[in-house]
Amino acid sequence: MLVVGYIVRMYAAPYLVMNSFYMLAILIQYFAFQNPDIFIDRKTGALNYATATPYLREINQRGSFSAIAIGLNDYTEGNALYGEQQMAKGLRAIVHYLKAAFPDCQVIYAAAGRFLLITTKKYDFSKIHDEIEARMQAPWIDTHAHLYLTASYAMFRGHLHQEEVEQFFDYTAMALQRAEQQHDVVIMEQSLFQQARLKTKVRQAVDRAIENRTVQIYLQPLYGTQERRIIGAEVLARIYDEKLGLIRPDFFITAAERSGTITQIGEQVFEKTCLFLNEHPLQELGLKRLNVNLSPIQCRDIHMAERICRIAQHYHIPLRSFCFEITESALSYEARLQQNIDMLMAQGATISLDDFGTGYSNLMRVLKFPFEDVKLDMTFVRAYFDHTNKLLPAIIDGFQSFGVQITAEGVENKQMADTLTKLGCRILQGFYFAKPLPLDDFLHYLKTTTPKVSSTID
Repeated sequence: MLVVGYIVRMYAAPYLVMNSFYMLAILIQYFAFQNPDIFIDRKTGALNYATATPYLREINQRGSFSAIAIGLNDYTEGNALYGEQQMAKGLRAIVHYLKAAFPDCQVIYAAAGRFLLITTKKYDFSKIHDEIEARMQAPWIDTHAHLYLTASYAMFRGHLHQEEVEQFFDYTAMALQRAEQQHDVVIMEQSLFQQARLKTKVRQAVDRAIENRTVQIYLQPLYGTQERRIIGAEVLARIYDEKLGLIRPDFFITAAERSGTITQIGEQVFEKTCLFLNEHPLQELGLKRLNVNLSPIQCRDIHMAERICRIAQHYHIPLRSFCFEITESALSYEARLQQNIDMLMAQGATISLDDFGTGYSNLMRVLKFPFEDVKLDMTFVRAYFDHTNKLLPAIIDGFQSFGVQITAEGVENKQMADTLTKLGCRILQGFYFAKPLPLDDFLHYLKTTTPKVSSTID
């Protein structure tokens, strides 16, 4: 605004309008500071996330401060159970309580059911925790609903380095996640900050890999129990960074999902898979198919299948060369997922459900989709051999009765391979056959290795 005033002053000096522009600029700034919507989260009435970091930076410059983080364990479930409107009223009630109970603290809403109390005073953390936890035992009452919620807690007292201030809310999110897993209050220490900084570095490495197109593909063999040989492979993404080395898949996949770049990784992996098949056709390799993972975020994209088909056509690879693996969490987006599945299957691809047996697996929901194959998660498979879960034979029989074949992950030795074969698993995967291999190593493996597994009639 002042710049505009200066320009007008240059060309209209006789009219003396400069003072008017100065006055207008001052008024705009005044009304901005008087408008609470700029600083206050509308849903809860707490200080909003955008304003919180500058506020934290300011009080950190004064010295040490105290922070109490509160995370609702059932925030997502609460939205589904009570509805977003009622849940928003519950969040506002929590903020109202925190402001009244702790008037010396600034109450901040950091999104997704996470709250922070920040003060320059020293507080007895255990006393505050007990007081808030006692209140959480009672419902948050609204006119038409009683909201029953649970919470996890993290505490901090000290002074932050400058770079730690900018990442502090990421630290609290990590601490609350750990607190929920451990069912205990987490004291935020330097080790936690170091882990959070590592996550930031991983996220930056993911961005570099996408931009430089350096995401690599590894292949892990799939053994067919009827064919008694390797019949395919699962395509797995790997990222090597000059600064961090080979990054663990769970690290970079989590980072990519949170940043939304998992779709770009998925498409880059598929394109490089098509390039590999263009140079090494399935028939020459003696394989039936390659399995490619589709993330839940990809499955939400209504144009996902179109882009997959376009990439395959560009490299002249028929889509029947692929089995696309989808995790059960993707089934929540039923309409979009079904549309994508229909397009992929129309081009000859097959669809597999990945990681069945984790979380809240729902057999009837799974059977609503045209899965040719269901892959049992390795923890579910290993639980059978550890004698902690005897459901495996019943699950295999159940799916087979509906014409769905079973792939078992986590096969670590010949005894597991033999037993799973006799139970009726059609495909086996695990370190007994091979770990995920770089492309050249995989090609060498196919030429030199013959897995030993007893057939069902041996």
